[in-house]
Amino acid sequence: MHGVAPKKILLVRFSSIGDIVLTFPVVAAIKSYFPTCQIDYVTKKQFSTLLQACPDLNQTFVLDHSLPELRQQIDFKQYDVIFDLHHNLRTRLLLWACGTPVYRFPKNNLQKWLLTKFKVRPKQRTHVVERYLQPLSKLVPTWKPLAASFKYDIPITSQFDVEARFQVKPKMYTAVAIGAQFATKRLPTDLLIQLLEQIKQPIVILGGKEDLLTAEHILKHCQQCKVISAVGQTNIHESAWLIKNASALLTHDTGLMHIGASFDLPIHVMWGNTTLDFGMCPYRLEQEDIFHYEVPNLACRPCSKIGHQQCPKGHFNCMRKQDLPGIARALNQ
Repeated sequence: MHGVAPKKILLVRFSSIGDIVLTFPVVAAIKSYFPTCQIDYVTKKQFSTLLQACPDLNQTFVLDHSLPELRQQIDFKQYDVIFDLHHNLRTRLLLWACGTPVYRFPKNNLQKWLLTKFKVRPKQRTHVVERYLQPLSKLVPTWKPLAASFKYDIPITSQFDVEARFQVKPKMYTAVAIGAQFATKRLPTDLLIQLLEQIKQPIVILGGKEDLLTAEHILKHCQQCKVISAVGQTNIHESAWLIKNASALLTHDTGLMHIGASFDLPIHVMWGNTTLDFGMCPYRLEQEDIFHYEVPNLACRPCSKIGHQQCPKGHFNCMRKQDLPGIARALNQ
């Protein structure tokens, strides 16, 4: 398709928050090459509101019940090209015999398997955004890898007076994302409390309803610092607004980490079972103001490309041996 400007492109990514947010640079890159191109998107219903933060998208199709129902909703032949940015069995079934060219990003599954199974590190670390962008080379004659812009445009309806709602002044607090889908990505609550009590600024903790018990425990046991909970009280865009208005973000390897990377504030990431070698670190040019905290020389890391609900070895040293005073010092600077 080289040399032919597409009029309509369909992107497919079913889940999850971080992965979808990291497709936003692809949308921006398409618009930079083809300003008049219509870009539509397919995702799961529970993630569709996330796409409100990507203003260059036109129409969104949602997977609510079944793939056959979704196939009936979409006229695939109206698109010049389809980018499968999930590249799994379900997206292959969705796009099977659709009558339109489908380009898929390289998942590097063999490389990930070698990394988790035998700890063979890649010779060159490639960010997933760079891999998401590779299908664009099929459309652009003079294609070369580029650093795409990354913007998370918080809807006006999710912007609010931070001080009036949470009694803390903008840029005068540290935002802390306490959750992550898997336990081996999360700092244990007892250690998180120890860390929070060493932070000098007021703290706003963020998370979903699944993090409410953790939030209650933090509020009960944090005696040496001011902690304000927004856990379970804000939608994803409101949480993004609290991050944007913070002085810094402390986070695990989770969706709010990727959202935070789109804003102009320092990001402090605590890594557990996953590592930067998977290419899923915060996406920001030159990695400016991104601080990574990993326990060095652990032969068991990474134990999974996603995570576990308990440490396979039983010791959980990748989080339990984190340098909490060092993290606190960096945040307090």
